[in-house]
Amino acid sequence: MNGKPLPRFWMWLGVSLVLAALLAFIFFTPPALLRKADYIAAAVCHRLPGHSFFIAGRQLPLCQRCTGTFAGALTGLLFQWGVLRRRRTQLFPPLWQWLLVGIFAAAWGLDGFNSYTTLFLGREAGILGYAPQPWIRLFTGTFMGLGMSLVLVSALNQVFWRDALPEAPLPHWRQVAPLLALALLQAAVFYTLEPWLLYPIALYSTAGVIAMLTCLGAMVWVMALRREQTYSSWREAWLPFVWGGVFTSVIIIGMGGVRLLLTGSVDGVPGL
Repeated sequence: MNGKPLPRFWMWLGVSLVLAALLAFIFFTPPALLRKADYIAAAVCHRLPGHSFFIAGRQLPLCQRCTGTFAGALTGLLFQWGVLRRRRTQLFPPLWQWLLVGIFAAAWGLDGFNSYTTLFLGREAGILGYAPQPWIRLFTGTFMGLGMSLVLVSALNQVFWRDALPEAPLPHWRQVAPLLALALLQAAVFYTLEPWLLYPIALYSTAGVIAMLTCLGAMVWVMALRREQTYSSWREAWLPFVWGGVFTSVIIIGMGGVRLLLTGSVDGVPGL
């Protein structure tokens, strides 16, 4: 742990890189807002039309499973940090929550495996014996995202805060149950595919991509500079999140660029 002030070099370099990436994204992607969301989503999602929702004839940026995953993760982050204000907790979830996360991950992974086998076997039912369903992709993705948020909040709190409390963010069922209910409601509302939901779903799920990558990048930066547990407020922690934005930019521009180079498109995968 190193609490010494960092040279201003890190501040100016981080801010400059984020601004450069933002300007490049603004000017070198199509002008429409939803189309820009497509380019962000293409860095982490296959965007196959057959596995995606359409609202008012427009494909959502993320596939059905990824829409649930990243929107669910963002809801989990906002619920823990914003609603319950669990920033000071630093322990990982208790065993029963790890089991819950394991169930979510197993359902997400098995349904994904079953779904992808339909592509390669060329039949309606997957290798697990059932036909993939959009609602299963959405709901398993949503709860997988919640599971990710439970682990991520604990990890980030442990890495960042010097005044963290020795407890888990959601230690009791009475705190977890409202989050599960909120996720269920969110997925149910999404599944209605009402026309007015096009922009909210598209932008919220894409914001989930940015939030998850930024948090991960911020933690990597703090650990790389050996600054663990040196922050006491979000205001003090702004610089790591700037570098989290740099990390996010590298992933989105890098992965999106590779995808364009290899396939010539951010819309689906040729041949699938």
